[in-house]
Amino acid sequence: MIFIKILILYLVTIAAMRLMGKSTIVQMTPYDLVAIIIVGTIASEPLISTEFWPTFTALVILVALHVLFSHLTLWQWGNKFFLGEPTLLIKNGEILEDNLEKSKISLIQLASILRANGYPKISDVDYAMLEPIGEVSVIPKVENTPVTVQHLNLKIDDEGLPISVIVDGKIQKRNLHLLGKNRDWLMAQLTEEGLHPKDVIYAYMTEKKKNLVISKREKA
Repeated sequence: MIFIKILILYLVTIAAMRLMGKSTIVQMTPYDLVAIIIVGTIASEPLISTEFWPTFTALVILVALHVLFSHLTLWQWGNKFFLGEPTLLIKNGEILEDNLEKSKISLIQLASILRANGYPKISDVDYAMLEPIGEVSVIPKVENTPVTVQHLNLKIDDEGLPISVIVDGKIQKRNLHLLGKNRDWLMAQLTEEGLHPKDVIYAYMTEKKKNLVISKREKA
């Protein structure tokens, strides 16, 4: 019985996290963090007590509230209330000490963040901004901007998004359909290489150029 209870709670909690959206995991907002803590606390409650359905109901209510708050952030007032506003930490190459203090970020932390972004010297930075999701966006000075293809006036062919067609020996039929291909076409390509899908650990095709790239298993 305990196994079934744990399994159900495990699946329900995963479903709850999925319903709350990818941003809950990737870009942690204040209400995301609160929701995750409460979800974990509620989900573990039945493991030490016998109250199952009240816990399930609480999870449903929590997910509903989280989805509601997520929609409210689509409006400016909701976004400002739940997430707050960006805070400048560096402006025109000058450190804004008051904003650092308000954001509770030390100079050592700021320097560490800048180094992690590839800017060991504060003098290389034009702007640094603390985003509502807790990340720091760094905008370098013009003379320190990384050189791009556009700056060099180079023309590079855009092959498009690489889309997987075989993953661990299994053909991805849906992705083939998106590329305008089918299983028979892929099998013909593999036959030319003397391969079977099981011999391929990963293969992808570029969306625009339709170039097929195959990574064989070591034993293939």
